[in-house]
Amino acid sequence: MALSTIRAAILLFSLAVSAPLAAQSLEQLDALSDQTADEATGIATAREQVSRGELLEALATLERVLTVFPESDEARFFHAVTLCWIDDPQGADVEFARLDEDDYAPGTLQQARDNCRAATEGEQQ
Repeated sequence: MALSTIRAAILLFSLAVSAPLAAQSLEQLDALSDQTADEATGIATAREQVSRGELLEALATLERVLTVFPESDEARFFHAVTLCWIDDPQGADVEFARLDEDDYAPGTLQQARDNCRAATEGEQQ
């Protein structure tokens, strides 16, 4: 019984976290869902959200894009960088590790990892 309550609480929490915080209505949620049905539009939406300082909303948008387009290197890279911005270097490392070094100029991904670590370590001091 207690496990069912805990599972229900976890499910509700995960649903709440995955829903964009700025969305106020089902119509807004539908619009955001439509925007992430197209890879480029979803990434552009996430960039707009970041420009407004809506980092958690951008992460949710990018996660929806990656659900539909799991091979999107652009969405995955942007997701990793955004994780750095919210002080989650471990999450960023996981995302960077999923990218193929051969698809980038030599040292690009390592530089991105190093920048992420430096930025998050600087904030912790």
